[in-house]
Amino acid sequence: MIVLGIHMGHDAAVTVVTDGVVRSLIEKERHTRIKHAAIATIVDIDLALADAGVGLESVDAVAVTTTQNWPFMFVDPGRFRFEYAPDLEGVLGGPDTMRRRWAGFAAAMAREEAPGRKRLVDFQRYPETAALFDSNTDPSDPEAEILFARQFPFTPTGWSEVGRTHEVEAAAAELYGKHDWRELLVGPFHAPIRCTIRGRTLPGAVIPHHLAHAATAFYQSDAERAAIVTFDGGYQTGIYGHAAGLHAVGEGGVLYPVWFNHSHAGNLYRRVADACGLSGIGGPGKLMGLAPYGTSRFHDPSFVGTMGDVRERYPWDRTKIVELQYETAWPYIRHAAMMARDEVGALPAPDPLASFPKDMAASVQLTFEEQALELARTAARLADGLGISADTLCLSGGCALNCPANSRIWRETGFSRVFVPPSCDDSGLAIGAAFYVAHTLFGDPRVQQGADTGGLAYLGRRLNDGEVDQALRSVGSDLCVEDRIDSSAMAAADIADGAIIGWFEGRSEIGPRALGHRSIVADPRNPTNLNRVNDVKSRERWRPLAPAVLVERQDDWFTGGPPSNPHMLFTARVRGNELPAITHVDGSARVQTVDETCAGFRKLIEAFEARTGTPVVLNTSLNGRGEPIVEGPADALTLFRSSELDVLYLEGRRVRRQDDEPPGRA
Repeated sequence: MIVLGIHMGHDAAVTVVTDGVVRSLIEKERHTRIKHAAIATIVDIDLALADAGVGLESVDAVAVTTTQNWPFMFVDPGRFRFEYAPDLEGVLGGPDTMRRRWAGFAAAMAREEAPGRKRLVDFQRYPETAALFDSNTDPSDPEAEILFARQFPFTPTGWSEVGRTHEVEAAAAELYGKHDWRELLVGPFHAPIRCTIRGRTLPGAVIPHHLAHAATAFYQSDAERAAIVTFDGGYQTGIYGHAAGLHAVGEGGVLYPVWFNHSHAGNLYRRVADACGLSGIGGPGKLMGLAPYGTSRFHDPSFVGTMGDVRERYPWDRTKIVELQYETAWPYIRHAAMMARDEVGALPAPDPLASFPKDMAASVQLTFEEQALELARTAARLADGLGISADTLCLSGGCALNCPANSRIWRETGFSRVFVPPSCDDSGLAIGAAFYVAHTLFGDPRVQQGADTGGLAYLGRRLNDGEVDQALRSVGSDLCVEDRIDSSAMAAADIADGAIIGWFEGRSEIGPRALGHRSIVADPRNPTNLNRVNDVKSRERWRPLAPAVLVERQDDWFTGGPPSNPHMLFTARVRGNELPAITHVDGSARVQTVDETCAGFRKLIEAFEARTGTPVVLNTSLNGRGEPIVEGPADALTLFRSSELDVLYLEGRRVRRQDDEPPGRA
């Protein structure tokens, strides 16, 4: 079975899944060079099909999803559009009893076209989201079609109403004690659609945002049974449907959503990042790096819990809050400001390293971790209540990028395994939507994904024949290219001699972490490399950088992390003081373990160990400030020309500036 998965919100992406295997994933940001680019179009669809080697005539079904609060937009409806189809026949059409309800839902969505367009026009104007639109995605264009989206149009009784922590488990036990929960929770949670692509009409389904997140994690985990938690920056249930996270379980080939978790953790974290002067989509990632510089003096356990818990404890008049996304953040920020009234000054903070913002970061990090632990423990109890014995916990959504929280969940909640997919943010939603349609709805058999290997991440666009040579032919006389070399050995020598190199090989990584196919690499033993590499990337010097270590040598150099961490999503403690460039101020590091599936990158580290005795390198993403990770060879060469990288290794070729050897090699 071939399913085309399409994610239409920010971090837009298109995937082709064939018989349970991801054949391609095209992230729009990579080819448009607009970070977190929004709105998938026919261009992304064409690229994904071509990369998978699949013709449109072979596609069996389409799975669509979007970011919460984002309507669908078709910039070229003559070549790609879809509509709700309550009369759809077959598996995706669902039972006859749902058709009247779906017809009412479709009619309601049609009435919301004007508010949906206004929503996207507003997004185009907001500072946080304006940069996500390219010149071809203008929601004010009257030729563009808008289709309103509502997450989870139909759910079992109580999911939206019961949101306080102490109530959820009791309500779930009561509801599922009266029904066959497997029959009830297999759906239908989707909305049937007819999708027209280049004149061909295909059956499809809109998959709710958090259900797609859950599917991304479960179906890539290789677990037979799992408890699942999704959480991100979503914060409430309203006209766009539920936005604030999901508890679910997976069993065999079927994913069962169990209850909304009503988490406000991601929204609180993001709004505190704003207050600390770290605004935008990338703000929470920076806040995670800032937290170890401070102390958690503002942490208050009363903010741990769900949105319902905090509303009960801090009953603000919601009509007087200008922006509801600050509903739980304002009490938190006000609480901290009252404790440190002499230090606060202006907000957003002009200097993140000042006492108040760095202590706010440390405090909200601890609050976030406690919230995450509570979600994980609730998920375990819900799974137990359903009779699902789950040793694996799957995490997904943008909050699952928080490595310290993931690590505490692994250490403290009793799960023998915590799995986080490499594209746990919205860039992986297309994969999850396609998997849900293929496995839960159609019953297509699952296949092993290589969950605990680095290879799971290398699903980006394949290089075309001759693409590297074509890019190199255009470099000009200012660059020198060496081929027929032992690139791993030469790169190891360059690094040991003090060079900061770019490393480009094979298919790119999916998700936000560079994992050795599009990386900047340096010597972790040199303390000056933290500042040097941050300067190369035009990043704040206080932000930490990560190590990549041979998986079998991890325990010699790090402690306190899971046995395998191939996607850089957990932290560990650094042993000793030999790796200053990757050791954060609290002695931690966000480790990547490197196995045989990492190909040339592993050989580079092996060669570095042979030369230096250290099986660890510094690894960060190959991109400039505000840019997505490099995708093609031309992008890599553009970055090399504009940066202070010493050497670029491009598919086994060594590229340097003419008459310019790296430190120690001249």
